Amino acid sequence: MPAFPILFPGTFPINLTCIGMMILTGIIVIVFLRLGLRRLDMRHPRGLQNLLEWIADFAANMARDTMPNEQAVRWILPLAFTMLIYLFVANWLGLIATIAIHLDHPIPWLGLTAERLRQAHGEVPLFDSPTANMSMTLGLAIMVWVISHARGLRHPKQYFKHFISPSPLAIIEEITNPLTHGMRLYGNIFAGEALMGIILGIPLVFGWIPIGLPLLLVWLFYSAFVSTIQAYVFTILMCLYIGNKSFDGHGAH
Repeated sequence: MPAFPILFPGTFPINLTCIGMMILTGIIVIVFLRLGLRRLDMRHPRGLQNLLEWIADFAANMARDTMPNEQAVRWILPLAFTMLIYLFVANWLGLIATIAIHLDHPIPWLGLTAERLRQAHGEVPLFDSPTANMSMTLGLAIMVWVISHARGLRHPKQYFKHFISPSPLAIIEEITNPLTHGMRLYGNIFAGEALMGIILGIPLVFGWIPIGLPLLLVWLFYSAFVSTIQAYVFTILMCLYIGNKSFDGHGAH
């Protein structure tokens, strides 16, 4: 297990690499959106504007499949659009590059103790996918959980009836849904990057023949596919969970 730099290691540990990568992902998304909308042309869209419009249409269709009415679709669309792009970028960052340094001397105020460095063989990651951190993905899942319940409470009678009918098992689902929602994303991204690290560690034959290169290329393509699909899966489940508690209009799905 790598040794990440930690802020407040003794009380409330915060993974600095994960926070930094979350901020970097946000900056990349903002720059991408700004470039796509820089020369907005409603009559003859081209380039990045075409791509953004396609993503917006894709997110809108996703919302229409899970939300009860068009008003709810318009409400969820900005969040679904942003989440889709943000997770796509976040999932891909670790595929583009993974940067780590090797430390021999501990830095206790960053939580890099001698024991942690020994267990991590001195490896300290500085650049990877933020979604390869379970705290980040569970945080997103809890955010979705809070939004869905806040929206449901706009109609208290139907909201509380939701937990009684058709089955009291709905209460159990409220606990398991955010856990599976976040851990599914984390597990797929973390496993992909972990196996990539193992493949990169395959020794060279005769000191120069990279026998692991074909396997690495295959795994890169597969991980790119999984990373893209997981951005979609997390976003459509977000729309589904919020849609199930949107009791306005035609009622819940």
